[in-house]
Amino acid sequence: MNSHDNDDFKLFSNSEKTIHYINKQLMNYPKSEVVLKRNIEKTMYLLIESIFSYRIEDVYRVKMKYLKDLVIKISMLDYYMRVSYKKKIISEKKYGSISNFLIEIRKIAYGVIRSERAV
Repeated sequence: MNSHDNDDFKLFSNSEKTIHYINKQLMNYPKSEVVLKRNIEKTMYLLIESIFSYRIEDVYRVKMKYLKDLVIKISMLDYYMRVSYKKKIISEKKYGSISNFLIEIRKIAYGVIRSERAV
């Protein structure tokens, strides 16, 4: 297993852990924030879909598109969590934890992008 495969695995496993953590927070969202909650859920599933799509695809240009889509999904999750914090749905501590998880995933994603370009 080369480091590229290891980065792919870290990308997936860290994303999965983050999604699990966010899902726990979603249980506490008020009914009035159903749109925000649905957008978060949808974005989390699309994030995982982007990772799977990237791993399955063989064409370089398409692989890069999935990786860029992944970075966009991470940014959107970060935005939704900031909105959740500003609306006082999640605490500052939870927002900080989720942001740190998302920063880590983003770093791994950019590492994968760099390694793809090097190939």
